[in-house]
Amino acid sequence: MKIATLSNASVVHTLRWVEHLRSRGHDVRVWSLERGPESLGARALPEPPLPGFVRYPLATLPLLRELREFAPEVIDAHYVPNYGLIGALSGFRPLSVAAWGSDLLIAGKRDALQRLRARFVLRRADLVIADSGNLAAAALALGAPKRTLRAIPWGVDRERFAPAAEREAGLLLSTRMHESVYDIPALLRGVAPVMARRPDTRLVIAGDGSLLEAHRALAAELLPAGRYEFTGRITPAELARLLSRAEVYLSASLSDSTSLSLLEAMSAGALPVVSDIEGNREWVADGDGARLFPCGDAAAVERAVDAALGDAAWARRARARNAAVIAERGDWHRNFARIEQAFAALAAGRPLPPDPGAFA
Repeated sequence: MKIATLSNASVVHTLRWVEHLRSRGHDVRVWSLERGPESLGARALPEPPLPGFVRYPLATLPLLRELREFAPEVIDAHYVPNYGLIGALSGFRPLSVAAWGSDLLIAGKRDALQRLRARFVLRRADLVIADSGNLAAAALALGAPKRTLRAIPWGVDRERFAPAAEREAGLLLSTRMHESVYDIPALLRGVAPVMARRPDTRLVIAGDGSLLEAHRALAAELLPAGRYEFTGRITPAELARLLSRAEVYLSASLSDSTSLSLLEAMSAGALPVVSDIEGNREWVADGDGARLFPCGDAAAVERAVDAALGDAAWARRARARNAAVIAERGDWHRNFARIEQAFAALAAGRPLPPDPGAFA
């Protein structure tokens, strides 16, 4: 198939998505306002210094000529309010739009303009991909026709995200971006007393973001010197290595659909200690594969980390349970095959394959 992907080239999810489609033999070209790795080969769209609600629609006209030359069989747009909007405005069909979570769960509820943009895009898409049940429900509420909606978690590469032969006892790992939605301060305040009581623990905080320096400063105030590390942005291979060795995976996200970071941790055998939000509860429950805590509650983070570290028998059961769940419904190759089948149907003008439903 000839696929035109419209997406943020600087985000690793875009690279992962496109590389897989190309590995399957499809001719995939990428257009983006943001710069990405050279291997992606993204074609640059103009990025004038204007607000996003103007900047993205203005990129449509320069895109049209290149799309006419390429003649794609499917338009593959990611993130509803920006690249989804470009795809809808282009007039090219069939159009697939992949929601990423915050575009509908947060931005879609922010104000009337955001809701109108989301509704405009979702009603014009021939396929809407949501990676979780709560995201699918948000898409329906914002106007996506049920016949076009498919709830398909992207999943993880189980071979890459596999447990290591040996795990580092006491290694706590956060892999979320340094942005307010991930509430890194709650994690730092929660793990500080645990680290004070347990000299064998250390904390690794991966990821980049606008709040990185503020989080570094807070960690210097709260955590024992020499026992924590900020790695910044890391490669997928390094991420997999860290997760395979970590004892506990930490996330205090205030909002999420299916968190790929959570699935990666489950696959690699790191014990999830995560916020009690709907997107996480579609995969784990408190005591059933994970320890959960209320959003923003640092004292509850402390209790959850202690519980995860203090029960070896539960940890063995949780790891086995999580590996089985990922094998059943979180496998990247199996789930992406469903997406590829849907693209093939669009390209051939056939009805979409039935949706077996990934979530109860």
